[in-house]
Amino acid sequence: MDWPTVTWAAPGYAWLLLLAAPAVLLCRHVAGRRRRDLRRLAGQMPVRGWPAWLGWAAVFLLLVAALCRPQWGQLPQRQQTVGVDILVALDVSRSMLADDLSPSRLAVARQALDALLPELRGDRIGLIAFAGSAFLVCPLTSDHDGFAAVLAEAGPALLPLGGTALAGALNEARRAFGAARASGRHLLVISDGEDHAGDAEALVASARALRATGVTVHGVVVGVPDGGLVPLADGDFLRDSNGSIVKTRPRHDLLASLARAGGGRLLDLSADPRALGALYATDLSAGERRTMTRTRQLLAERYQLPLALALCLLLVGPFLGRARG
Repeated sequence: MDWPTVTWAAPGYAWLLLLAAPAVLLCRHVAGRRRRDLRRLAGQMPVRGWPAWLGWAAVFLLLVAALCRPQWGQLPQRQQTVGVDILVALDVSRSMLADDLSPSRLAVARQALDALLPELRGDRIGLIAFAGSAFLVCPLTSDHDGFAAVLAEAGPALLPLGGTALAGALNEARRAFGAARASGRHLLVISDGEDHAGDAEALVASARALRATGVTVHGVVVGVPDGGLVPLADGDFLRDSNGSIVKTRPRHDLLASLARAGGGRLLDLSADPRALGALYATDLSAGERRTMTRTRQLLAERYQLPLALALCLLLVGPFLGRARG
């Protein structure tokens, strides 16, 4: 038989056990004086049953155990929350390491998302990382701390295929959201707008297809118009096949086309680093929200058991401790 693992939800009350030893000594001292008084009055030592002090000690220990709230086993709990689903498609290509924003475009995008997380109320958020390919690295979740941990690891090393393919991010978003139409769903495409695939019409068609399923597509541009250089680990800068240093410039027009086709807005993090928070306050949280039901596995409270035993001892203790003869 496997015994369950006990978890104590309020172990701080265990300090009360420090009072057990002096309390037991005091009870034994009082019981000894009582026996001596009875012996002087009756001339003989009465035959005793259950020691009274031992019963009180057991009651005390059980009450402390109940206060510490023992838990074991799991109970399913259904919870309903009202919120929106926010899927973030984050560009992690090497151009996002450009130095036109400090310390880099990718770092500014992460900071904007980190600032957004405390604003979320009952909402789910997920992350797609894309470069030359796209991958759902964090499915839609209410665990915002878990999302932040995944976000911190998102970078060019996450995906082996270089370049930037926005079409792959939109296709991955369609798979993540599903084909069924639903309200309260948003896709944030955070990128410098470079697209090496170069098929703008296909991107607009993908954004419209997402809109048809109830997903609002927002474009979030990262980078200043003049562009920047991409530093490398060896201190040099990214160069093209001819050996010339590459200067990468953001493309507002492509992300603006995605936003128009997807029914969303175009934001610029270089102009307003807190633009995501403003978008959430004005569009996402104020718009149509959906009711979501989820089931959580919670540890079952078992404090009732030691509490019931303590009450039983209090009821039968006087009979067990009563002197006989």
